[in-house]
Amino acid sequence: MTMWRATRFAVVVGLLAPSAAAAQSSAPVELVVRVFDALEEVTADCQIALYTADTREAPLVPDLRPGTGHYISVEPGLYDLQITRHGPTDTAAIAWADHLSVLRYPDDGGTHVEVINLQPAFGALVVRPPAVWLDTDREWSVSAFLHGGVGRAGFESRGGTHHQLFILPTGHYDLVASLGSTELTATDVEVPAQRTRLKLLELP
Repeated sequence: MTMWRATRFAVVVGLLAPSAAAAQSSAPVELVVRVFDALEEVTADCQIALYTADTREAPLVPDLRPGTGHYISVEPGLYDLQITRHGPTDTAAIAWADHLSVLRYPDDGGTHVEVINLQPAFGALVVRPPAVWLDTDREWSVSAFLHGGVGRAGFESRGGTHHQLFILPTGHYDLVASLGSTELTATDVEVPAQRTRLKLLELP
């Protein structure tokens, strides 16, 4: 097999999430990994190996669930991810995401969604609504706009049930979420390059 384009980048998760003291727990976390190349999802073309940070022994291999991502239950902590993307003509691209912080947040349902983007100009935003919004049969929605651009053309999410996922160019964004007549906003939310930002929406 021809091996090409080996890259390495650091990943930090939940930069706008609750404090670490509130997040940490010894209970296992279900880690879900999805991979994008800019706006194109390539999860199904990738193999994932998960290592305890700064080690290269005894890798864990998540299960690929078509259409949803790679799943594995892990203890909270720091991990290194090896992403192997298989391409045409028997080629493969290898990338590393180092020091991935996997934590269990009380409002995150025991699931940690991590999106790896292979392009440095893109990041991901995971938006979770207030818990009470998930206890109703009504659907909730959220839109993302460039900071200061609410009312202009926005960005659509990639879908989700307990969360909504956005794949966005690096920058600052404003969010408008709604459930029925209730509307919530969040402003100046930063989406860093090649990182996953978790934003929990709260009722006033």
